[in-house]
Amino acid sequence: MNQIKKLLAWLAWTLGALSLFRELANRYQVKNKIEAKVDFPFIKSRCSRAVQILVYHRVNDDGDPFFPALTVAEFKKQMEFIAEEYHPYSLDDAIESIEADNIPDNAIVVTFDDGYRDNFQNAFPILRELPIPAVIFLATDAIGSDKCLWHDVVFTAFRTTQASTLRDFPHRGSVYSLRNTSDKVTAQRAALEFLWSVSEDERAEGIDRLVESLEVQHCEKQRLMLSWDEVGIMYEHGISFGSHTVTHPILTGLSGARLRSEIVESKSLIEGRLNCNVRCFAYPIGRAQDFDQRAKAILKENGYRCAVTTMSGVNDSQRDLFELRRGTPWERDLPSFAMKLAWYKFAQSQ
Repeated sequence: MNQIKKLLAWLAWTLGALSLFRELANRYQVKNKIEAKVDFPFIKSRCSRAVQILVYHRVNDDGDPFFPALTVAEFKKQMEFIAEEYHPYSLDDAIESIEADNIPDNAIVVTFDDGYRDNFQNAFPILRELPIPAVIFLATDAIGSDKCLWHDVVFTAFRTTQASTLRDFPHRGSVYSLRNTSDKVTAQRAALEFLWSVSEDERAEGIDRLVESLEVQHCEKQRLMLSWDEVGIMYEHGISFGSHTVTHPILTGLSGARLRSEIVESKSLIEGRLNCNVRCFAYPIGRAQDFDQRAKAILKENGYRCAVTTMSGVNDSQRDLFELRRGTPWERDLPSFAMKLAWYKFAQSQ
């Protein structure tokens, strides 16, 4: 199926049909399920133009299957395409246009989560050259330190383990083969799903248990995250920064006090370091079950203007600014990337 999709994207790219599809997506959208039952055709005129937001994490040539990244060349091609065919602009400007219902055609925003060092080393030079504005959401506890975010501990554990089997994790009686990379990635996915679903204390205990079972160290001795000097250089050259909490917890599993601390302290630290006003927030993991009304209320009380999720879709004047949709561009080839941008705008507008 993936090969068929790639072939169709390549044909559309070669025949010049993608630009027409992109314009179609600017003017029309698929009806929702209730509307689609009423009559044919199953599309309708778009009531409001929409902004697409992309979410990246890492850009490097490591070829790491445990935390996949776009290669530098792939990222550059995507950004060159966006610069040529889209209207890239900052998240702050996007929010203003959403509120005013004055969104330009092909509007798009580039974002990064967590604050990895390769954002500075590999992505920033490309963004600066083109130029394309972007916002990086920082998990501040790991910035300027050798600390690992908790999910990096999990990635490291599966990347470095020499064990052939993982037993009784995440649940008693479960057994996962670790004989090859594919097996390890499958087991890692099950471990992450479990760790995302439990409380903060249970997660910490679970990670300790996982590390012990895999017979590895807690984290590689290398600086994965940005330094504050690197953050400052990027900020001086037009990159914006938002909050991604302090320690990257799942917000719905936190007490009220811990929730407020994660949201407020990360904002305060970035503002103090950069002498700026932080108004944008990214929910860790960012699925519908990973944030709630408590989080949204605290964000609003503390001067945030918007919050982004990882739920797919686009953002028009009817979108809740504290539930903005984003898409992850995993596609390696440019025609598939271009097709995905146009298709998601056309078909996932609700």
